[in-house]
This record gives sequence, C-alpha cells and structure tokens, in this order.
Amino acid sequence: MGLSTGSGAPLITVTYLSMDPLTSTVGSSQVLAYIERLALAGVDIDLVTFEHAVDVALSERLSSLGVGWRPQRYGRHGSVGGLGRVLRAAWAVRKVGLAHARSDMAAAAVMLGGVERWVWDVRSFWADQKVATGVMKAGSLQERVMQWVERRAAYRSDAVITLTASAIVELDRRYDCVVSPKAQVITTCVDVDRFWLSDLPSGSLRVLLAGTLNRYYDVELMLDLVAELRRREPVEFIVASPTDTDWEREFLRAKAVRLSTTPSDMAALVSSCHIGLSICRDDAGLSLLAAMPTKIGEFLASGRPVVVNAGLVDATEMLESNGCGVAVGMSSCTNVVEVADRLEELRVDLSTTARCRSLAERSFNLDHGVGSLVEVYSALTVSR
Repeated sequence: MGLSTGSGAPLITVTYLSMDPLTSTVGSSQVLAYIERLALAGVDIDLVTFEHAVDVALSERLSSLGVGWRPQRYGRHGSVGGLGRVLRAAWAVRKVGLAHARSDMAAAAVMLGGVERWVWDVRSFWADQKVATGVMKAGSLQERVMQWVERRAAYRSDAVITLTASAIVELDRRYDCVVSPKAQVITTCVDVDRFWLSDLPSGSLRVLLAGTLNRYYDVELMLDLVAELRRREPVEFIVASPTDTDWEREFLRAKAVRLSTTPSDMAALVSSCHIGLSICRDDAGLSLLAAMPTKIGEFLASGRPVVVNAGLVDATEMLESNGCGVAVGMSSCTNVVEVADRLEELRVDLSTTARCRSLAERSFNLDHGVGSLVEVYSALTVSR
C-alpha cells in the first residue's frame, strides 16, 4: 500500500472497521462505495469487516485499488455473537495509529483495542434504535452497556461524524457539549453518477418502497398512503428488498409488485417510478434524530420526490424546503390525504425532477462526503 495523498500532503493511513459484511445491502451501498473512493483519493486503507464468506472477486477488486482487506469470520447472530465480533475486532485493530469506527459496536472494539486516534462514525443512536425496534428491552443489561459505550465514545473519540445535524445537538445535550467541537455532518451519501436524471415515466402512478425493510419503518402508514393514492387513480405499488420481510401477507393483500433486488438494480428501478417512500415509525422517538436512510439520496439522485415521516427532522427540512418531498405521521400536521394532494402537485410540476437531482448533488454526493472524510483523517494525522 503506501499511496501518496499528493505533493506536500501527509500520508494518510486509516484502519476502517465495519461490523457489516461488504456483501450486505449496507456494506455494498455504503461501506464499499466509500472505501473505493477513499482509495482513489489516495488514502491508504486497512479494511476490517465481518463476513459470512469471502468474495474472491471482491477481494481482487479491492487489492487492485491498494486496499488491504482483512475479512473476519462473522460468527453467530444475537448478543453473544455480537460480543464475539467486538472482541475479535478489538484484537484486529489493536494499537493501530488511526481508525474509523463505523457505528457503536466498532467504537467499542476500537476503545478495547487501545487505538491511538479514532473517528466515531455515528450511523444511528444504536441503543435507542434497538429498543425502538424491539431488539433490546429498555433498561436491560445490553442497553445499559451500549449506552455506556455511546457515552465513552462521545468523550474519547478524536472526531465524530454524524448523518444529521440533529444528532450532534442531541449528543451535546447528553454529554456536556463535548461532541460539537469535534463533529461534522456527512450524511448517507450516494454515488450520484450511478443514477441519472430522467423525466417521470408515462402510464399509471408507480410508488416504490425499496431497500432493507425492518421494524424501524411504518409499513401500515405507507400502505394507508398507497390506499389513498389508489382512491384517486391506478397505482402500481412496488416493494423491492433483498430478502423477505415481516409484511409479505400485507403486501399480498395490497397487490404489491414484489421484487428481490440488489444495489446494482436500484438506479434503473428508481427511474422507472414516480415517488419513493421512506416513512419510519414516529414512535421510534429520539433515535430518529440520527437517522438518514440511504434510499432518500438514491430517490433524489434520480429526480424522484420522497415521502418521509416528520420525526426524521433533518430529512423533512431538506425535502420540504427544497420542494423535493413531503412529511407525514404522528409528529406532522399532514395526514395521508394532504400528502396525496401534495404529491399530485409535485408530479405536475415540471421542475420537480431537477430540484430533486440538485438536492442530491449538493447534500448526498459521495464525492463531497469522501472529500470531507479525507479532511478529517488529514487533521488527525497532522495532529499526532
């Protein structure tokens, strides 16, 4: 490895730790995209991930970019498996000079491994989200441990990256304002060059619910919105996710077109639709402040307006202030009838697609996100 960052610039070497497999939806759309662009930007990447099986072609592809990939065995699911991954990750990153810890479990491993300098990449309020989705019980030992990890990460990390500005405000509220002086927002970026701006398709209204779908999303509310739209005109409701979900019966009753997709399919699929859905559960509470689903940037990059819940504060503000979408839900004064009215207005507005694409290029652009990351790494390298 040992790539140069340019004349007069310090060599940047980063151990990037992700608990997600590169072949997962998140790993492919987020981690891999960042790693490849960082390598092309001259960053010397030591990549540690946890894999169910090693993709040989992917390994060769990363090697050709100068990325040193150290895939670890994923192991068991559940809390015991998670603890095992944290311990093995701590051993893998022990005493490295600069680490990027993607999410809280990676942060726990970096702290256990005694890393000299590290970046805490806050992908969510992890413990809050797990409680909201029923994975952990409020007040349980597991929740208390992960809240302790969050607190220690807030104080001990050298730099903090969040997906939203609201997350920085909330972390400051929790931890004596120690986060904001070392934090910046780099949201869930997408490779805008993979998506293309196109006119809205002709024919019946096509509404898309795409990507990973779990208990964090308000499927009932999305089905209610589709039903309201169908009271007005023919609607083709498309549900595209990599695996089966907990709502297959509901989708069948709603006459959804059910697709199994990969990240490489997304650009063509989004362009074939008129509207994207990304409505999380408003009762997920404070965890929503740190969330910015990847699909929002993908819809916008194709010029498609998005429906979100108002609890996604940063997403709501960006979409509504730029005329690129609308919010719905308990924390919004807008019901499904009003949302449907607003979507009709956006569809007949010929400038909607261009506004959506422009917002994606400004706020969800992978190149901008990578540039900001390089600046963070460079500052920590110089300050050693």
